[in-house]
Amino acid sequence: MLNALFIWVLGVTAPRLGIEVHVATVMSTHFHMVVTVPHENVSKFMERLDFRLAMALRVLRRFVKGVVWAPGKLSIVELVTPQAVVEAIAYAIVNPVKAGLVYTASDWPGVTASASDIGRRVLSAGRPSFYFRPDRWAATASVPLVLPPCLRALDDPERARAILAAEVAHQEAEARAYVKEKRWKVWGRHAVVSVSPYRAAKSWEELGKLSPHIAAGRGQTDARLAAIRELKEFRAAYRAALARWVAGDRAVVFPAGTYWMRVHHGAQVAGFD
Repeated sequence: MLNALFIWVLGVTAPRLGIEVHVATVMSTHFHMVVTVPHENVSKFMERLDFRLAMALRVLRRFVKGVVWAPGKLSIVELVTPQAVVEAIAYAIVNPVKAGLVYTASDWPGVTASASDIGRRVLSAGRPSFYFRPDRWAATASVPLVLPPCLRALDDPERARAILAAEVAHQEAEARAYVKEKRWKVWGRHAVVSVSPYRAAKSWEELGKLSPHIAAGRGQTDARLAAIRELKEFRAAYRAALARWVAGDRAVVFPAGTYWMRVHHGAQVAGFD
């Protein structure tokens, strides 16, 4: 039921905002996605997706109070090279293996995909029987898993999927080595589906981990440094523009990529080159 809920909500949310979904993997407490977002509307996409999922999950799991998503835990990473895109897609697919839940990514019973699915598979589900009113929401919804633009540029879908498959195999081997080093016992598919959704983890969560804003991929040092410089320049320009706005200058132009000030306050924003 949770798989169908996630797919349906994703299907009624992503296409309406022009979001291209490349992969989605749903874990027990979070999910991983790699998407292409036009018009700098990633904030609107995540707000709608998380809100709809949270409200429905409260009904499904009978959460009468509290929150579904932990505040401050949203991680959005800009992938600045094709290598970063390939690695991120593989990371999402392999995540259940690295968590010690299953031995191979294909064993994961939740929403997931394989390298061969990208550019071929369409996720479809019917409207849940709870929370969403039939007179206001579509009976079915679907979203295709498309190849990212950087791989479509190869003009060879099979080669693109082979690149993804090789990266998945590489990361899967690393994930199994990591689990072995930690001396974790792999749960396996049957044990995973038998776990109560109300069971809480007993292990301590690692605190103080870095939450990157950009990723360039292995061996892409120059691209990573260039992206960091660009991010620093954007933040400096944004802070300067905001100071002028607070001082009363409504003619100030915010740097390209500014979202909140444009959408909620009607501020002028420079276009991308």
